[in-house]
Amino acid sequence: MTFRTVLLASAIGLCCIATSAWADSPIGSRLGDRLKPNVEDEQTAARHGHELANCLVNKRRAQSERLLSQTTSDGYKAAYKAFIGGDLECFNMFEDATHLTGGRSFSIPPEVFRGLLAEHLIAHDWSRFAALPALPRQMTYSRAWYGGTNRHVAVDEMATCVSETAPAETLALLKSEPYSDAERAAYGVLGPHLGACLRNGAKVDANRQTLRAALADALYQRVANPPPAAAPGPAATRKP
Repeated sequence: MTFRTVLLASAIGLCCIATSAWADSPIGSRLGDRLKPNVEDEQTAARHGHELANCLVNKRRAQSERLLSQTTSDGYKAAYKAFIGGDLECFNMFEDATHLTGGRSFSIPPEVFRGLLAEHLIAHDWSRFAALPALPRQMTYSRAWYGGTNRHVAVDEMATCVSETAPAETLALLKSEPYSDAERAAYGVLGPHLGACLRNGAKVDANRQTLRAALADALYQRVANPPPAAAPGPAATRKP
């Protein structure tokens, strides 16, 4: 299935399952393993993921930024372990995370979790990201942060390209509610940019939530961890 087919079909989104966490150790209940099994609809799951990410960014912004700055899988795992350590109330904010149920644990892939954090870091400074200019499309894209995303490199390349060539359209997507008509319309506007930025011959299976996460990550990284400036070439010699 190609990326374009997936986008037009609006394939299924993020599913949060209250059974086990996605990382090395579970996140969620401070009361141990008494978790309430529950499978949410996609829109509710996305909303809960955003509520969790918003809380985490508000309470641990520096650690969120450090997590997204990692350039290797091992570095990301170590930063994640430090990120969720200690007492944190963000995992007990939902209506079914009570003393009766023992809390909730989300199953969120790291590539989606990164995007959720990136969205809420961007939301702390909308004006800065709104001022980003559209840049010419490059032949290739390579960024150090790709090494810590757990995504296929073609997805990160495409997301980087879109965030640079269509920053306003990307920001409009991130301002829309997940699984809303506004989000669907924003994807429609972004469609030509996504197609133009996809590497020749690449096939990307991406649902709406994972694609949104990749775009959020790339737009955030454009400001937070930009590539080094290219060294100027030798000055041209004017002929007499």
